Amino acid sequence: MSDRLHHLDALRAFAMLLGIVLHAALAYTGGPWIVRDAEVGGFGLMVAAIHGFRMQLFFLLAGYFTALLHRRLGLAGMLGNRALRIGVPLVAGLATIVPLVWLVVVWSGTKGPAPAPAPAPAPAPDAAAPARWQVVLWMLFRFPLFHHLWFLWFLVWMVAGFALVVRACPRAAATRFSGWIAAPDSSARRLVGSGWALAWLVPLGVVSFAMMAPTREGPGFGADTSTALVPLPGVFAHYAAFFAFGALLHEAPDGLVRFSRRWIVAAVGAAILLPVGLAFAYDAPLAQAIAPAKATRALISWTVQPLYAWLASIALLGAFARIHGRERRSVRFVADSAYWLYLAHLPLVLAGQVALVGVPWPPFAKFAVLLSGSTLLLLASYRWCVRYTVVGRVLNGSRGRR
Repeated sequence: MSDRLHHLDALRAFAMLLGIVLHAALAYTGGPWIVRDAEVGGFGLMVAAIHGFRMQLFFLLAGYFTALLHRRLGLAGMLGNRALRIGVPLVAGLATIVPLVWLVVVWSGTKGPAPAPAPAPAPAPDAAAPARWQVVLWMLFRFPLFHHLWFLWFLVWMVAGFALVVRACPRAAATRFSGWIAAPDSSARRLVGSGWALAWLVPLGVVSFAMMAPTREGPGFGADTSTALVPLPGVFAHYAAFFAFGALLHEAPDGLVRFSRRWIVAAVGAAILLPVGLAFAYDAPLAQAIAPAKATRALISWTVQPLYAWLASIALLGAFARIHGRERRSVRFVADSAYWLYLAHLPLVLAGQVALVGVPWPPFAKFAVLLSGSTLLLLASYRWCVRYTVVGRVLNGSRGRR
């Protein structure tokens, strides 16, 4: 496609590659993960900083590109493109990559030392097996069917929702809305294509975090993930807001540029909000001292976390617009490869984490070897086994050899 937005391609790739960094670091945070190695505090901070904005930024860009494709290809063309780029990799991944993840999960359970036998607890008098409806609900909402490919399943729902809105909206109403959002002095343009959009975007984030609260399984910074067949409503609503706003930004003239104009201020704000958000997300003593009431702490946490995600997204949108305004062959290669790298990385990263558990190295050395080794292997596999094959054409379109 001509007139590529090189900085957005690079930013989308950056968001995907950060996912590899995040998954490689999770083994060293001490938190819940498939493989648990020695804990180092710095990894927890890094994971929180990345997880707090990464997928929100990705869905923002996905909404923008969906609207762009709709304008260029029409509704049928956009749906065909998304079915090829999203639907086919999702189905193929469920048949290949996800089973590999399960194999590594089973293997990881056989590598650690056998736990000491615990005395059998006395049966509770009122203990009972879960009811059938509880099992069904768990399978629908909790069973990790998609693992790290859940974002593709979310995109299927979001693109379908975008298509339904387009089909249901009368042509006259769509024309009036386009004129309203494009008018230079309209309130709609200011509330979409500028920082004033945060005035309504952050309250939407508060609502989505409140919706997530009943289904959260513990404290944490950033939005939850939902890897089962039926997306958790709060999680889906949170990410759908970023997708929808990305589509709106495409409709506003210069919306993306205007929205990210004050990116340095946003970067400073995100850096300040990160420790505040962590304190309230984990209910630290400092947070309890600032806000003794539990409901107040929850409201502050639900406000700070989406605001951090929006500010970090604005900062990166503005920074990449200035750094990657023109095409560079090396950046283009990494941007093209990022989709494959993210789809295929998890079995390799998990296997490396399992293999390094017993190695007497510092955690930072393990992380560096794991991240660099897996990334280089995946880049080589893309260059020699994927890029010029049918897999590469499905993921990125045709690529001529240079």
